[in-house]
Amino acid sequence: MAAGSPEWVPCENCGADFQVRPNLPGRRKRYCSPACRTQAFRAAHAPSDGQRREDLVAAVAALRAVDLAAIRTRLSLLDGDTLAELGRHAARLCAAVLPPEPVVAAAAVDPLAQDTLPFSVTPTAATENGQDAPAPPVSVPARGMTATVGGLKPTGEQQAIIDACVAGQRAAISAGAGTGKTATLRMAATLMRGRGLYVAFNRAIAADAKKSFPKHVSCSTAHSLAFRAIGHQYKARLDGPRLPAHQCAALLGIDTEFVVSRERNIEAPQLARLAMETVAAYCRTADEQLDTRHVPQVNGVDGPAAAALAEHVLPYAIAAWADLRRLDGRLKFTHDHYLKMWALGRPQLAADFILFDEAQDADPLIASVVQDQQCQLIAVGDENQAIYGWRGAVDALSNWPADLRLRLSRSWRFGPAVADEANKWLTLLNARLRLTGSPTLASRVEPLEHPKAILCRTNAEAMGQAMSAMDDGHRAGLVGGGATIRRLAEAAERLQHGRKTDHPELFAFATWAEVQEYTRNDHAGKDLAVFVRLIDDYGAPEIIHAADRLSDERYADLVISTAHKAKGREWDTVQIGGDFRQPAANDNGTPGRVPKAEAMLAYVAVTRAQQILDRGGLAWIDDQLAGATNNQPRTGRRRHLFDDDSQDY
Repeated sequence: MAAGSPEWVPCENCGADFQVRPNLPGRRKRYCSPACRTQAFRAAHAPSDGQRREDLVAAVAALRAVDLAAIRTRLSLLDGDTLAELGRHAARLCAAVLPPEPVVAAAAVDPLAQDTLPFSVTPTAATENGQDAPAPPVSVPARGMTATVGGLKPTGEQQAIIDACVAGQRAAISAGAGTGKTATLRMAATLMRGRGLYVAFNRAIAADAKKSFPKHVSCSTAHSLAFRAIGHQYKARLDGPRLPAHQCAALLGIDTEFVVSRERNIEAPQLARLAMETVAAYCRTADEQLDTRHVPQVNGVDGPAAAALAEHVLPYAIAAWADLRRLDGRLKFTHDHYLKMWALGRPQLAADFILFDEAQDADPLIASVVQDQQCQLIAVGDENQAIYGWRGAVDALSNWPADLRLRLSRSWRFGPAVADEANKWLTLLNARLRLTGSPTLASRVEPLEHPKAILCRTNAEAMGQAMSAMDDGHRAGLVGGGATIRRLAEAAERLQHGRKTDHPELFAFATWAEVQEYTRNDHAGKDLAVFVRLIDDYGAPEIIHAADRLSDERYADLVISTAHKAKGREWDTVQIGGDFRQPAANDNGTPGRVPKAEAMLAYVAVTRAQQILDRGGLAWIDDQLAGATNNQPRTGRRRHLFDDDSQDY
């Protein structure tokens, strides 16, 4: 027979004859169709009849050990369709395997129908602090007496969340640092019916979720949803080049400067930039109309001058928004623009349930879109990590419309010692959540000579730490790179030479002396104080040179980051920088109040360590909780620059 000539052979599954080419390279076909191949695979991997019988015997025995009150509690959490389906399975099972007498007592529920309900429904009870907590679960064994979902065995807290999700309830879940919130959502999604939608904070999280969530759950960012609906129409504009500020000013008709004072003015390109930033701020809100409250604050402009500037910028911002809504507009179009247009149309998403991750970091726009949906909503996050309020984020989790408020408190990232340190900050925050460390992780809180990571309050302090480390011969890497601080240093150098700068933080100043004076005398300028000190101590050229010497984080032996940029990250050993300072004492000698945002940032910082935490600049928490003050800086082995309350610069 010639090579490749057809030959008739029987299918190994159904026995029907089909043609193959036996002399071609590769493995010989065994089945006549993909359907037969699938049936054969399932038959080969299905449990044996004996195993099925043993599973049923074990499950029936467990059912008889459950009292009727517990069964009624479980059934009260189920909807009518689920109850009807359970009844059908129960009737068939009981008729097949149970004697006539027990059937009446057991026919109302069928825990053996694992393809319908392979989990336990856990009722909830109020704890003494008023928060919902799981009551003792009604245990229903799954196949082989191992209660697993997707290969994972839920904890009691996870089981309560799974049960609430499957029962169709709206839930808000407070998930502490490292408590496995995504894994919990994945387990719940595996058992939920209908079309699901997992909404993630960024593209990387959505991509990771897409690999592991079940097929009936779509994983996406809000921007991806908006792009499919509206954004694709603006693709040509998205791909367009950047527009210089002076061209933007010309398109908006800005041809004069705004006079702040005799010594200070804002030129047309900067006014155009403010107009575009006003639109950007508006696009992060749920507001219907542009308003002066969307105009950003400008360093060096406050009081009546700030109000006058906002009124001056608003008409240009309105004109910019009109241009951006046109398909043939000329201003630079961004992803946030089509997201806002989509949200203004009040979209209804094609989903039976939505899993909304990182709800504490949502901006008002995305939160409002999700909350407007007429389906089951599950929000998860950590309201104690809501550290992005300065850029427009709102803690949507705290006010989430929910039937149940549940929690995840067992951290899988670190052991009890780090959990105890984190709980000090949760106490200061008056949080209901308290973390429990994993007993299998022997974490420690102690001084470190050679940490893997140093976490700082400000970019300026982080840069100072990097410079000190490089002077000591280390390969220091800065999370996010040194471009931000380099641009600030270049702007400072221009001002020092008497030239204006277009840097967003410094464009209102004519000289470096004005910046120094502003940070000394104006409370609004405290956010620049650490940066000014860095420039004054080292000089702008040295900062620029140091930024160029930074190592790629992947190859660094020391990683340095601000606490803001460290969120979502973890390292084996972490040292806290010295620019987290205890507030000054009140007149009566008691510690000053720690701002909520600062306490949240500290909580984020101390929960990044897996093995060893050197709490360094946050060791004063013990004095704070004890009602004492100790304003002496607590530093590690490196020099610290911080001396004022500051933002992340």
